[in-house]
This record gives sequence, C-alpha cells and structure tokens, in this order.
Amino acid sequence: MKNTRFVSGFSLGAILAAVSLLGGCSGNGASGPFAELENQGLNQYRGVAKVMEKSTFGDVTTFTFDPASGPICLQKTNYLTSIRDIGSDELFLYLTGGGACWKDFCFALSGAFVGIVPVNITNFEDPNNPVRNMNTVQISSCDGSLFAGDADHDDDGDGIIDRPQHGIRNLTAALDIAKQYFPNPRRVFLAGSSAGGFGTIMATPLVRIYYPDVPLYVFSDSGPGIIKTHDPQFLTDLLNDFNVMRFIPKSCKDCIANGHLTGLIGYGLEHDPNMKLGLFSSYGDKVYAQFFLGIGAQEFGEELAQETSYLNGKYPDRFKMFLTEGEKHTSLIGDATMPLESAGDPSDSANQIQLGGMYTTELNGVTIADWIRMMLANDPGWVIETAR
Repeated sequence: MKNTRFVSGFSLGAILAAVSLLGGCSGNGASGPFAELENQGLNQYRGVAKVMEKSTFGDVTTFTFDPASGPICLQKTNYLTSIRDIGSDELFLYLTGGGACWKDFCFALSGAFVGIVPVNITNFEDPNNPVRNMNTVQISSCDGSLFAGDADHDDDGDGIIDRPQHGIRNLTAALDIAKQYFPNPRRVFLAGSSAGGFGTIMATPLVRIYYPDVPLYVFSDSGPGIIKTHDPQFLTDLLNDFNVMRFIPKSCKDCIANGHLTGLIGYGLEHDPNMKLGLFSSYGDKVYAQFFLGIGAQEFGEELAQETSYLNGKYPDRFKMFLTEGEKHTSLIGDATMPLESAGDPSDSANQIQLGGMYTTELNGVTIADWIRMMLANDPGWVIETAR
C-alpha cells in the first residue's frame, strides 16, 4: 500500500479536545423511502454486532464491540461508540472525522474515541450550542472507508488481513445502540465532519431505516461528495476497493456517472420528503481538493458550485448550502491551524490546514451555529449562504 500514514486515535483525540477549548419499489418485505437499499443489503448487519464491554462516566456511556462480531478499526483495534443520555426527546448523531484509506493512498485515523470528544459541536457546556439539549451518539471514523466499507484487504499478499475496512458494520453497530437507548425521538439530527461529512451520504438512508417516521435533518460538514469529474473511473475504483458498489441503488443509473457522489445525495432527497439537508464547504478546501483528490482548488470550486446549485434547483426547500471562500476544512470542530503533513516546515502555510468553528464560520452576518439552528427550527431564514 502506497503513501500510508495511520493516525493515532488518542493523539488526534487530544488535538480535537484542545481545539474545543479554543472556542423505490419494495420487495422482500422492505418498505419506506429506502426499501430498494434495504433489499440490496444496506442494513444486513443490523443486530449482528455484540457489545463486550461498557463503561459510564457521568451521562456518557461508551460501548466496546466484540471484533469477532464485525466492528473493527483499521489497525484491528476495537470499535467503540459513545452515547450521552440526558432524557431528551431529540437525537443527535455525530459522525467524526478520520481521513480515508484506499489501495494507493492512506491517511486515516486508526482508533475509535473513548467517550465523546468535546469539539465545537459536542461541547455541551456551551449554552449557545444548538444541539446541547439533545441526546447524543458519537460514531467514530476509524477504518478509512467513509462509514461505507465492507472489505478485508491483504495488501502485501502474505495471507493475513492487514486492512480491514468495516465502516458499514461500525456504523450499523452504533445505530443499533442508538435505537436501543433512544427508540422514539421526535426528530433526528445527523451531522458529520470531514470523513463524517462524506459518511452522511451512506448513513442517511440507514438512519432512516432505523427511524422511519420522524423528521430527519442532515448537516454535511465538508463532505460535499465532490470527487473527480474528469476521471469517473477513480470513484468506481474507490467504491470497488471499499466493496460498496452493491449499495449504489440499482434504479439510479446515473448516481455516480459524473464521477461524484452528489447523485446519491440527490437520490436521498428524492426518496425521502421528510428530510432536510444542509452542506458546508469552502471553495478551496485544501484537505479534499489538494491532499486527498489531487485536483486544484479551481476545479474543486467549480464542481462544488455546479453540483450544489443543481441539487438546490431540484430541492430548493430541502437542500441548502453554506459555501465560503478560502481553504477552510470543516466548520464544527473549532478554529485551529494544524500541519497537513509531517514532512516540511510545519510553520509554512503550505503545510497547514485551517479548521473552522460554528461561531467564526460566517457569511452575511450568519454563523454556522445560526444556520443549523434555523434549519432545525424550520425557520424561513434558513437560506443559501454563498460567497459567490
């Protein structure tokens, strides 16, 4: 495997904690808006994962899953998920960031978080946090497959699996816990940052299968689904590497034809009228455009504008975007500057990434925190915010 760099879950957890201180036809019995994906096996691991340990500290409980039952992280460490139960009738599901890993490139978190890491959106001590009064499930990204993978790779050919990518099993295990402890919320808010933002694309229909009748609000924080329009084979190869082509709806002939995942976002909006989706990105997101995709900021920005405008044109009341200039990556983690790679001078801006926070990521006098609050309130002030 080329260009491999695993990231320690504990070291990244410490960084994130520090950041926070800164600031449709059905068959086979399936029904509902995503019956087609149920029939294609999207929820095949529901009820399969087994909890082998749980620990509680205050109002947060962390569950450790038996790897023999499926959930596992990239370097074969145990998969964990944590919940915060405050007796609310609302549910917040947060998909953490964690990088990505495929056969030719790997920069990914290799361990799941213990407890709920208090980044900006999960800092529940903040009285202005729009989700502070919701029950919470933190769902860690730790296998590099954007919460979608279902593959075991022997990259060096020695007969031993060295790259387990069980993203869909990890996600399903966490949703099993969510459903067990919070079976009947009056509404669900699903959000994810970075890899978790991309993870909302696959998680949205699976969450709907678990919670079929409640209003579903989705916020993708720097996971716009933009890949490579000039090289659609790249996306096909990536999905094959993750072994998730079977989760592309068969009825959606053009879902990935243009080399992006935005067709899947559109599929979700088309099939689920009880869902609203907001998306944040910057036009020059250095992490995605340059580091992971290897395309320039100009191409990324043009594709971002085109794809999001198309989705808003089709679903103007239920899809909105918040698009800023610059290179900022994420808006829910908190303001920080971090080195992108270990090589080179970390003080050189060329080797740094900018993370953003809910209260400092702003357009036209509206912050991301305001924007999320308006979305959740079905406020008519929830409108497109764009720098272009």
